[in-house]
Amino acid sequence: MLAPLRERRFALYLIGQLLSQVGDGIYLVTLPFVMLNQGGGPANLGVVLACYGAARLALFPVGGALADRVGARPVMLAADALRALVVLGFVALAADGHIPLWAMITVAVPFGILGGIFMPASFAVLPQIVRPESLAPGNSLIQIMQSTSRIAGPGLGGTLVGSLKSGVGLLIDAITFLVSSLTLMAIRPSRPAVETADETAAQHANDGVQDSDRLRTWRSVLRYASSSPLVRMTLLTTLVFNLAAVGLIEVALPSFAQGPLGRGAPGFGIMMTGLGGGSVIGALLGPTLLRLRRRGLIALCLGIAEGLALMGIPVGSSLVVATAALFTAASLQAMVNVFYMTMLQQTVPARALGRVMSLLVTCAGLAYPASALLAGNVLGGTADPEAVIIVAGLGVSVSFSVGFFSRPYRNL
Repeated sequence: MLAPLRERRFALYLIGQLLSQVGDGIYLVTLPFVMLNQGGGPANLGVVLACYGAARLALFPVGGALADRVGARPVMLAADALRALVVLGFVALAADGHIPLWAMITVAVPFGILGGIFMPASFAVLPQIVRPESLAPGNSLIQIMQSTSRIAGPGLGGTLVGSLKSGVGLLIDAITFLVSSLTLMAIRPSRPAVETADETAAQHANDGVQDSDRLRTWRSVLRYASSSPLVRMTLLTTLVFNLAAVGLIEVALPSFAQGPLGRGAPGFGIMMTGLGGGSVIGALLGPTLLRLRRRGLIALCLGIAEGLALMGIPVGSSLVVATAALFTAASLQAMVNVFYMTMLQQTVPARALGRVMSLLVTCAGLAYPASALLAGNVLGGTADPEAVIIVAGLGVSVSFSVGFFSRPYRNL
């Protein structure tokens, strides 16, 4: 499990990305209060966040293409270094007092662009910095790091905003991006580790042998993605899972905690702690799944069980039951994440991995606002949060059930 940490490249990468993601958490807490404290108001904050999100989503395909063309590590290095400069510019604006809306947008859009370029590369870089046998434990450690940073970053950001000026939080954010870029600079990546039968298959078109340059075009990558059972089903489950789970976590669970559960924000916080703990446990168990026989079939069963666990959240309107259900669902989801991410990194041709990962994050990015809006509108009508939670869990189970109809997917 800890074997990847003995590899200098991976240890540097993990430290740098932990700091970078903690910085992201600080930024997400600090930005709203910089605006609100300077009289920007919720409406302006919404405009700025929308501009950031739209720019980030639009640049995912560009980030994947750049990762395939120039390498994932250089793309990440440049993106983090430029994000440090953007945040430093934000610090300078915040120091001058009132920040006009146009100035906030000129900061949010480049930050979103750089985030969109960075993310696909971050999913594609691991095969370049670890040995093939370290991919699964490497993904497990990365997922644990991400879960930790989601807790530490916002918590640190809230402390800084509460006790110091918001500009201090932004300055620390810039420093984390700078340190991340320096750790990436210190890494000397190996050649992509995996050349598999899937890569050979990708070089054969219906009409004969495919030219080795064919996967350099987006059209050929999309054709490959649609013909690969692994990629096709992973994109489908990612889309459906995010459509179901985002609205559940962001909208339905707080409403459930406030209403039927009667525990309010403290109860919601306890449930989220269970979610975070489950993610860590599942990530630790994830590499075990790669070593099992019939691992593809088992992964599908775990995904279905995850949906059933989500459906159990409202049973009895009990905080203990809801927290245990979220813990179980998060554990299963983390195991499945480690499994499918490792399988993609092992089987997708190296020259197309960045673009395939950009398709993955685009599916998640498109589903996020749609899920939140859908859940909000449904709950704003006559639906109870329990019904939304049950439907969301059912959607997760159904999405994984579709995989049973694909023999290659079952037999991964």
